[in-house]
Order: sequence, then C-alpha cells, then structure tokens
Amino acid sequence: MGVYHFMGVGRAVGAVTCAVSYIEKALDLIADDPATEQGSMKKRANDEIVKLFHGSGGISHAESDRGKIEALVLFTSPEVIQGKLKSFPYTGCDQPGSVREELVRNLKTVWKHKPQVGRKIFWCEVDIDDYQDCFNKIIQVAYRFSPSGKQGKEIWCNLTGGSNSIGFALLSMARLTGMSTKHYLISQKKEFQKEVRLPSQIKIQPNKDGYFNVMPFLKTRLEIFEFYDVLEEMEKLGESVTTTELFNRLRYKHPFTDASFEDFKRHYMLKLYGLGYTEYDVESDRCSLSESGQKFIGELEGLEYVFELEEKISTKKIDMVAESKTWPWFSVQEI
Repeated sequence: MGVYHFMGVGRAVGAVTCAVSYIEKALDLIADDPATEQGSMKKRANDEIVKLFHGSGGISHAESDRGKIEALVLFTSPEVIQGKLKSFPYTGCDQPGSVREELVRNLKTVWKHKPQVGRKIFWCEVDIDDYQDCFNKIIQVAYRFSPSGKQGKEIWCNLTGGSNSIGFALLSMARLTGMSTKHYLISQKKEFQKEVRLPSQIKIQPNKDGYFNVMPFLKTRLEIFEFYDVLEEMEKLGESVTTTELFNRLRYKHPFTDASFEDFKRHYMLKLYGLGYTEYDVESDRCSLSESGQKFIGELEGLEYVFELEEKISTKKIDMVAESKTWPWFSVQEI
C-alpha cells in the first residue's frame, strides 16, 4: 500500500498535479540514490527528502511502497466532478478542457510510481463555500480510510488547492483526529501558477527549496472544552452569576478541581471575556453569556458528531467502508 493524499481542487489543476509531480521526483531521487543502500557520501537524496519519507507507512507497508501515492482523495464542487467547469490555462495548453479531464490527463504523465494495488482518484462532492459541509464529509472520508481502521491508509493533506472552506476543513480534520501524518503546501508564486508539473528550476529539498513546505504540528493553548464547560454552566443558569458562584458550581468538576479561585478567574473568566463570549459588570462582579458565547456553544456541540462517529467505529456499530457505498457524493475512478 501507499499514501492517500487528501486535497481540494478548483480550476487550477496544478495545485494537485504539481504536488504529485514533486512527490514522484523526490521518490525518483530516493530510488536512484546508492547512498540509501551503500552508505555512499555522494547523495542524490538530500537529508530533507529522507526526512519527508521517514516513517511513511510504519510497519504496515512494503519497503518498496513507502511514500508512494496510492490514491488521491479530491474534495471539490459538483461542476468539477461532472466535467462542467473549465480549467485555467496552463503551460503548454492555452485552451484547456474541463478541470477533471485536464487533471486526469496530466496525472497520467506525472504519476509514475505505482503501488501493487494500483492508483485511484476518489471524488468527493462538497459545497465549496460551506465549511460545515466540507468538514463533515472530510471527517467521514478520513474515518473511512482511517490508519487505525479496517482500511488502514496513511493520510497526507495538501492544503494548497480548492476553496478556503475546504483547506480549513482539511486542517481541522487533521488537528482534531490526528489521522493525517503530514500536511503540506506548495508555492503559489506567480511564476509557478501556470505549471502542472514540478518547475524545472526547483531543486528538490523539502522545506528549503521555497516550493514544498511541510507544516509543523500546531500546539494550541485554547482550552476549548474547558471553555465549553464554563459557558454551558452559565447557559444552564439562564441569568447572570457572580464569578464566585460560578467557580463554586464548577470546582468539583474536572479539570477545575485543582484550580484556585484566582486561577479560575485568570485562565478562564478573563479569557472568555476577552474573546467576547461573556458580558461582565465590574461593580456587581456578575457575568452572563453573550450572543457570541451562545454561538460558540452551538459550534462545539456540532463536534459531538465526530466523537459519536468515532465511538460507533470503535465499538463496531458502523462499518465506514460499507457506509461509504451509500454516499451519493462519493465516487472512485481508476487511472
């Protein structure tokens, strides 16, 4: 098996094909490098390329398949999937056909390494301007190919192409579930925008060539679920409450059990007020839920869908492979 690359795609097919071209050429350098076998000092595959593919596939993939692209999972509009949207002109083609047609045509020239099970494109229809629709479908597809699930696929995310909603939803999936091992961007500089394969002047060196950049793991200090607990308690009360009373209602609940009153005010109440999620009256020391706070609660409640889905999968109450056969927005194409 190889790697499944999740990507958004709009009218610029190069956002997909250039990424594939880059990976393929990097794989060429690894395959042709005698240093990988003999320890030679004359290395074609530099340290950055070695790092890019290091650990790819873990112990589940054959050594010869590590890093190879097995499938692309593309999130896009119905117009692209149905072949109704024309591609932007690109180098070597001033009058391109549909995005889908040009994408497949160019993939056949840049996608060379082939894991034994073949190569596929999974087309996923989304509302490109509706983040929630993008997020829900990306989550479902991620669990369908979950590295810990029945399919056991390794997932990388290309955050370059498609709409902002798709890119943000891909990143949200990666951060929330931890199922994507690498997230990357390719350069959108003007001189590269019409390319559909790796520009010849790029000397492959991930994170150092100014073209291919792997995003680092982002650690956040935003205690969203603790914030939710505080705001939910305020919502239950349905009226303003003093900081002292609120603390007394929460102090026996994890994670507030070890917090002092001053910690509670500093780490939670001041931050919530600064974010605009609460209203506060200094004289009476009373706080209440703001309209933004109410909306924040609603957004977090939407995440319950993710955790419920995960629980159903872990307890084998749902088979995502079988479930995916019922999705009208999900289809596969072999190339």
